[in-house]
Amino acid sequence: MRLMHTPLPDFYEKLKNAAKRLRPETEVSIRGLENVKTAKLASLRVGRVENEILELTQDPDVAKIEVVLMDRMPETARTVVIKSYDKNGAGKKAILENIYITTPAVECELEDMESVDDRRGQLGVADPV
Repeated sequence: MRLMHTPLPDFYEKLKNAAKRLRPETEVSIRGLENVKTAKLASLRVGRVENEILELTQDPDVAKIEVVLMDRMPETARTVVIKSYDKNGAGKKAILENIYITTPAVECELEDMESVDDRRGQLGVADPV
């Protein structure tokens, strides 16, 4: 499973390394997963995002890379917005990509419970008043 999925800390490291590969002084910011404490991301998609960052940094005028992850299908798919800026802060180019994220299910929190009282309503059905 390790080869197919990239842990969240490794994801951040890979993107930062990709942005700084050609010019170590390149500024990098990543946002959108601040509330996700643990997750794994599809490694093939992570590689695509790394390559797209490298593509943007081929432009010698690019001084900053900003990566924004936004919900596409909450809890599974995210849209990755990769933006490049020149040294004056002017936007150069943006690339949109998908990435898939796997987070632990609620069962991970319940494994040592003797009993579970599930009072959640059915999905897509309004709770009775």
